[in-house]
Amino acid sequence: MDVVEGMLKAAGVKEEQLQCPAAWPQDENARHWLIRSEQGKSKLAFNCSGKHAAFLWACTENGWDTHSYLEPNHPLQQRVRSVIEEYSGERIAHLGIDGCGAPVAAISLTGLARAFSRLAKAPGDENSSARAATIATSMLDYPWAVQGKGEANTIVMDELEIIAKVGAEGVLVMATPKGVSVAVKILDGNVRATTLVGLTLLAASGAVDIPGVSSVLEKVVEPVLGGGRPVGKIRLGHAVSALLD
Repeated sequence: MDVVEGMLKAAGVKEEQLQCPAAWPQDENARHWLIRSEQGKSKLAFNCSGKHAAFLWACTENGWDTHSYLEPNHPLQQRVRSVIEEYSGERIAHLGIDGCGAPVAAISLTGLARAFSRLAKAPGDENSSARAATIATSMLDYPWAVQGKGEANTIVMDELEIIAKVGAEGVLVMATPKGVSVAVKILDGNVRATTLVGLTLLAASGAVDIPGVSSVLEKVVEPVLGGGRPVGKIRLGHAVSALLD
């Protein structure tokens, strides 16, 4: 929340101009602090608030309207669309509306993996965009800013030095500095198996070492609980586990 607040201040805009919903913080301590201080839900606490703050900052820097920044025909969203098409290598045929209110592009898992491959290897590629290199480097330098302290993406980036980003409805993308990437979509929309599947696929390709993956998975794959006690665990299906044989 402090980071987003700082972004808004630097852009010269107010929290009220964020067009994402208000929410309670995911962090328990921050959530309890807001409750005790009787401040209620905050737009700063919404998990896409950083993206919306960046949207507003880009608008102020370019002299674009800040009231309609979520409209698909807004110059900002046209630029976002162009970058997605450039990095994914796919033409966007359809736009939906994300839970945060922003336009969301429909692209394939292959396109998503391709985009993150290009992003991840940007710091070591002199032909890549300096801005892409900055984003990839920042994700690894400040992994907690991507998902939060102690979360799966944060642990993966901190310990394995590969970029990782979870999305809604069971989506996860990971990529190594050499550009080896994987995009995962769990059909039931739950994220609990995404890291297990994603890291297993990267390990099977030889992109990351199995001992390192095993150490991370012990920390991020939570047991299945029944009555408050462990009664099972998330396991790989044969189609994925067979890749390690």
